[in-house]
Amino acid sequence: MKSHPIKTFLKDKKMDFYLITNNDLHLNESPNLELKDIYKLFKFDCTRGYILFFINKFVFFTDSRYILAAKKFFKNNCEIYNLNEINIIDYLIMQKKELSGILDSRLISVKEFREINSKLEKNKINIYPHFTNFFKKNYYPNFNISYPLSMPKYLIPRTFNDNLKRIKNNIKTEGILIWNNAHVAYLLNVRSFELWNSTKPFSGLFIPKKNIKPILITNNLKLGKISKINNNFKILREENFIKFIKLSKFKDIETSYEFLNLNIYLRLSKFLNLSETNINISKYLGIKTSKEIKNIETCHIEDGLAVTKFIIDLKTKNIKPKNEYEISEYLYNKRKECINFFGNSFDYISAYDSNAAIVHYKPLSNNSLSSKNRNILLIDSGAQYLEGTTDITRVIKVGTKNFSRIKYSYTYLLKSLIKIENKIFPRNTRSSEIDLFIRNYLAKFRIYYSHGTGHGVGNFGDVHEKYPIISQRSKDILTKNNLFSIEPGHYIEGQFGLRIENLYVTKTLNKNLILKNITLVPYDLELINFKYITNFEKKYIKRYHENIYETLQSRLNNKQKIYFLKNLINKI
Repeated sequence: MKSHPIKTFLKDKKMDFYLITNNDLHLNESPNLELKDIYKLFKFDCTRGYILFFINKFVFFTDSRYILAAKKFFKNNCEIYNLNEINIIDYLIMQKKELSGILDSRLISVKEFREINSKLEKNKINIYPHFTNFFKKNYYPNFNISYPLSMPKYLIPRTFNDNLKRIKNNIKTEGILIWNNAHVAYLLNVRSFELWNSTKPFSGLFIPKKNIKPILITNNLKLGKISKINNNFKILREENFIKFIKLSKFKDIETSYEFLNLNIYLRLSKFLNLSETNINISKYLGIKTSKEIKNIETCHIEDGLAVTKFIIDLKTKNIKPKNEYEISEYLYNKRKECINFFGNSFDYISAYDSNAAIVHYKPLSNNSLSSKNRNILLIDSGAQYLEGTTDITRVIKVGTKNFSRIKYSYTYLLKSLIKIENKIFPRNTRSSEIDLFIRNYLAKFRIYYSHGTGHGVGNFGDVHEKYPIISQRSKDILTKNNLFSIEPGHYIEGQFGLRIENLYVTKTLNKNLILKNITLVPYDLELINFKYITNFEKKYIKRYHENIYETLQSRLNNKQKIYFLKNLINKI
């Protein structure tokens, strides 16, 4: 490993390692590339990742979505571990010796730091928060590209005054510090665009219990151009906020340790008590209002139109993309034609054949597979509309080969979704039961996947919301008007990858719960082995396709209508 400022620093300070996270100041899941230390140092992009940088080696940790991509990228230059099998704590303890390390205190949550540190200290391994930089890095996005806006009144689920009142009434201390900027965006009904594929302002929020103005904590002063922010909030940069709290002599405020970065916590803790809050804002966001559901369903009509047109154009060879990257660009341009489209909700996963086995594969303009002689395409994409956020995955047959193994797996993935859409769940069902229901069904046919089954989705917000999480370990309890994805898959390294993803809303039926599929994009009938499909399932798929056609037909041209009727309805 070449000489590096981190290596020099560790030698000078007689430290053993530096723990590199992939967060930004607000601990966002997917920050801009220039804010990601892992990308800045190694040029590898991922949502979740950590690197233990030792003087003589580095060790990369990520989840199952990125393992194949990491092995392909790093090759033999580092050790790579799946966090679900060996995490950072396990690895350091396995070294069986006393070690000392550091991490950037701004880029880790209070909760995560405590969990790591408490376990390591018992094994005589110390990790210390670091406050100064020894290599060049960015902490703030480019605010020049920011475009702050206040949500139109007809779209807001609850007024910002009602949101603040609700929070205030539940504060047990002198105030609450909210550092999750998705929470800030939702509570204040504001959006901004300084983060890629995101609508969140790069901001925190302090809501005092007493009757003084709440404080928007941000270095993006453009937010002050929104009249309701300018009139109802005090706007302070991060440094000035800390000074303000100290001078105001607050003694006891609350926050979420899961979302607050360690640096802010340690600085405030010097002069006040910062306790864990009981206010669950993530759940508050995750239970959509009837107005939100109506708006979200509206944006899915726009999104369904764009993706359906894209699929038909691809199938009829109306477009001839040269590679995976051009495919993603074509779909993006289709979405740009839609009403109230603002941008992508994440970087598209457009993958042919074996690349589709890399769960979070990202095609690049200068590095993606050619379209020549390909068989299947997996396209996972989503968009931000004024009315809501979308996320959808479809697999499309693009070649002439007819792989029985692919059709077998695809058919049972589809059957699992049909089964869950027709199941009635009791009240207070845990999201882990949804996960288990699908996994147990697919396991009968030897179909497995290592990622989660689904995730919450925002309202013109985060494509991955914290509630509800559909996974084996989740403790979330489902209720009416939750919005989340269900996305089972099957991946064979070096051969193919399959995933079908729809978004679902929970509805009540005689006090029980059912799942309503709000995604309006047809499945590829050429990938279904109808020998495994029951008559009920066949009729169910046909009704789904007929509903899509009835919803979209007025905005399809004649060629698109003819294709849809002939190949997506009459063939069933």
